[in-house]
Amino acid sequence: MAISNKLTVVFTFFYVGVFIYLILFLTVPAFQNMIIQSRQNLSGLTEGSNYIIALLIAFFICLIGNASVGFPIPYPFVIFSLSNSIFIRYSDPGLNLSEILLNGHFWLEILGIAIVGGLGSALGELVGYLIGIGAKKVASKTQSRTLNNVQGFGRLVLDHPKSMHLYIFIAAALPIPDDPLWIALGMSDKRINFPICILWAWLGKNVTTIFYVIFPILISLGFGATGIEVDDISSVITESLMLIITLAIMQFILSFNWEKYLNNRREKKKSR
Repeated sequence: MAISNKLTVVFTFFYVGVFIYLILFLTVPAFQNMIIQSRQNLSGLTEGSNYIIALLIAFFICLIGNASVGFPIPYPFVIFSLSNSIFIRYSDPGLNLSEILLNGHFWLEILGIAIVGGLGSALGELVGYLIGIGAKKVASKTQSRTLNNVQGFGRLVLDHPKSMHLYIFIAAALPIPDDPLWIALGMSDKRINFPICILWAWLGKNVTTIFYVIFPILISLGFGATGIEVDDISSVITESLMLIITLAIMQFILSFNWEKYLNNRREKKKSR
């Protein structure tokens, strides 16, 4: 296992924290009301001229969420809440789901949140890249399983320079933590065209943020098909499960021994 014991404790702490949060939400009425009320207050930010504020919130929360290397910030929750407020606002006049989906202004507002959030997400990766530049100096002076493994993860991309931007796009487009990739790019001895990498990351991040902003629609479609009522309680539970899955994927990326995997691949190629 390439991940350090201390980092394993950190992930365990977050898992326990999410479960405690869910237990409190489901069993303590006062706590549940506080969470629901905070969500309702947030939903009004997209109305009228407040939409500009919503765009700024989307940009900065995604920027901070992607800049917080090793410390997961649930920015998808905020993006989900902003898009959900838009969805509710269009539902209030009595429009049904089909009418909302055919409304061009609705999609402009939804995609605006996604594109601005995607830009903030891509720019947030600058922090991981700068950390990688600093970590390269540390790795050259000391032995660290985590740093060596991050370098191994990055070689999966750097060993294929012609496909590097495609890999960056795919890593950004999937709802997985791609901090190890950007740290590895910073630790690389190869010359990296950072603006071009950010452009591809923005394109990929847009895929992720678009998924987050249409999530309220997907929930309405899915729950409506099964007859389950969509409310604040089911939304909070769904978001918490998303956070647990995100943490699990992040732990897998850091735990998988990429260095050993690459060495095995090289040995197989030599034996052919």
